[in-house]
This record gives sequence, structure tokens and C-alpha cells, in this order.
Amino acid sequence: MGVAIGVAMGAAVGFWSVGPAAGYGNLGASWFHQPQFPGPIGDFSPSERAALRAVDPGVEGGARAVGAADTRFGELVMAHGDEGNPEAFGYVPRADWERRAGVKIIDEDPVSVSGAKVVVTDRGLMPAPLVWTKAAWKLEDRPRRFALLVIEMMEDYRPYLGYLVPSVQPVWREFQARGMPVFYSNWARRPGDGLYGALDRAYGCRGVRAGTNVMYTYQERGIFPMEELMPTREEQEQGHMVRSIHLNKFADLDVYGQSILVEKVRALGVDTIVLTGGGTDACVISTALHAVDAMNLDVVLLTDALGTATPNQKGAMDVLAGLTVQLTSGEFVSYLRQHSGSAAHLLPPATKVA
Repeated sequence: MGVAIGVAMGAAVGFWSVGPAAGYGNLGASWFHQPQFPGPIGDFSPSERAALRAVDPGVEGGARAVGAADTRFGELVMAHGDEGNPEAFGYVPRADWERRAGVKIIDEDPVSVSGAKVVVTDRGLMPAPLVWTKAAWKLEDRPRRFALLVIEMMEDYRPYLGYLVPSVQPVWREFQARGMPVFYSNWARRPGDGLYGALDRAYGCRGVRAGTNVMYTYQERGIFPMEELMPTREEQEQGHMVRSIHLNKFADLDVYGQSILVEKVRALGVDTIVLTGGGTDACVISTALHAVDAMNLDVVLLTDALGTATPNQKGAMDVLAGLTVQLTSGEFVSYLRQHSGSAAHLLPPATKVA
């Protein structure tokens, strides 16, 4: 699509089509085509946006996008952007907000602080507009190519995560039976490995001899997957087992400096990744946020198949509720079985999975 632009530093710029409308309907909608202020402290220019689309792995339809989804989202915004949010999220009534947030408003009369309207709650000042967020998409919105990621279900963590096996196992078996891709990550840090960084400094240098420093793996075979969730030989040969040194599993690299997961997920045409395992407040939250924010991947969290060794489970899941769809393992398996064979719901991997 050709785009004409008038540029003046610090002045509003109007964009208008001089070519195909790309399905955007009423190009005069001011809430869609807003004034622009290109510059170092303002908006991107059209050429900068084109460059980002070409290189950013989180932009749908881009040449380097990791997730395969291309929903032509701009057309969806033009078609529905003038509609209100569903009642479940956006601005919500006080009683509903307090119930969901677990926060009590002490003084509901807003006060102004540097241009922000805030109210006093039992957890301090919060914005007066009472906002609640949740992911807007649903599984059935479009056909999907799923991948399952089993995070840190390893022998060293059995005392903390072993109770999740009965919930992870049915999903894991369903993926394998359907020839859908399964990836695994196991925490591969050892006290003397020399791979130190900011994470080590965060967890500290003490408690290693006693095995209480959670940064490291201690058992002789502690890094091995739990035997109930052992990768197949084919999965191991295909590189679906990630020996991990990062909370964000997309950050784990091979010896050539390439992300282990990124190219495999891209090659399989995956657009939605399902997360199980732990810890929810560390590896899971880091991986989920990166997948949504920077990989163009929708994320499903299986609530009964995720856990952590700390009291932060609910808090982490609440944070992720605005960006992920959260289901039980049983609900997700039922979805797969209900729509088995339906190309309108489930797509096979783009390349063969053993």
C-alpha cells in the first residue's frame, strides 16, 4: 500500500492511503488514523514501521515472526474498534474490582497527583479508573497450531513440582498421540559451571553446600526429566529437550548463539504455545511474557499443571491473566478431543513431528 506523509518535527502528521485500502474500511475513522508526531521522542515514521515489520519477531506477518499467526489484526480493529469492551474487563464497577483484586478501597474520593487521579486503598495509592484486564482471545477464534512446553519437570525439582505430574501427563500424552510437538526444558545450572550472571547475584552465593540455594541443580541425576514425563528418543534427537540456563526459555542458545526454541517453533508453524510445569513465578512468567510480547505467540496456561515452590503462585497467575488464556488440563484435553479432525480448530504441524 502506498502511503503519503507530511513531516514536520513537533507537528501533527496525517496519514492517508494513496493505494489499496488493505481492508481497513472507513479510512476516515479518526480513532484509527490518529494524528502522528514522528521524531526521536514521538511516533515512528512509516519507513521506521516498515523496517520494524521486517525484523521484529513479534510482529504478525513479519518476515522474522516466530509465531505463525497472521490475523490481519488491523482489519479487526477497524471492524470492531468502535465497540465497547466486554463487561469482564476494561473499567469495572468498584465492588467487582475489589473482589477480583483482593484490594479494599479506603477512600473512594479521587485525589490528583501529578495529573493522575488516585484513590487510597489498603495497599496504597492506586489509579481511580478501576481497570481489570484479561486476554481477549479464545481458543475457538481461529484454527491453531499448538506446541506444548513442559518446563522444569525434572528430578531435582520433584519435591516441589512432582504433584503436578497427574495434571501434566494427560496433556503430554494427548500431544504425543496426535503427533503435536512437545518441548521440554530442564534447569541445567550447577554451582561450579562458570555460567554466572545477574541471576546468580540475585539468588546469592550462600546456601550452596546445604543445597538450599535455588539457583543450582544438586542431585547427581537431578537434571534428568521426571521418568513419568521422559522425552521420546525421537524428541531428544530432534532437539526438543532444552538444557536451560535462563528463566525465559526462548533465551536459551545453542553453541552457535541461536535460540534453541525459536527456529524449531517457527519451522513447525506454531502459533499457540501451551505451558506446564514450573516455577510459575520465575520460568513460566518469563517465558509467557516473552512469547506474547516478542514472539507473536498466543499462550495457554494450564492452571492445575503449573506450580512453584514459593507462595507466589496466585500473584503470578493474576499478572498473566491479562495476556494469556487460562484453562485446566482437563478442559484443554477436552477441547482437543471435541475438535479432533476439524481444520477450523486444529492444524497439523507445518513440518513432520516424530
